[in-house]
Amino acid sequence: MRGVQPDGAVLLCGPNLRVRVAVLKPGVVLVSAHGEVSDPEDTRVEAALLSELDRELERAGSLCVFADLRESPHMPAASRKHIAQWTRRHQTRLRPSHILVRSKLIELALGMVLMLVGGGLFKIHTDEKAFLALVRKTAPKLAELPAVPQP
Repeated sequence: MRGVQPDGAVLLCGPNLRVRVAVLKPGVVLVSAHGEVSDPEDTRVEAALLSELDRELERAGSLCVFADLRESPHMPAASRKHIAQWTRRHQTRLRPSHILVRSKLIELALGMVLMLVGGGLFKIHTDEKAFLALVRKTAPKLAELPAVPQP
């Protein structure tokens, strides 16, 4: 389920959800997801993602997340709840974060999370080039957003 890629990124895999987590610099991560939570094994992937974020938060003291969710078509209610709880628990140490979406369903789901935790914690983007430009302010050598590899 958890593996480390040659570039140091962590790959978390379930049957329907794959997540790549890369630390761009201390306290700044790029999360790329492919798929969605559809069964208990995918729920473990989601929990492992939050554990990865916890580790970086503890290591750096604060956290900024860039999340590329273009390849995630849907976010179940249970996932919204887990993410909202995690965000609320760490709210004081989270820096403004950015989420790239393609799916209107994901955009609506994230809007619900924002309503649960309060605005201002993250901004939702639909323009890949603008999102990449934001990521490149932290990681200037990043030429493109990474794909989530097959396990």
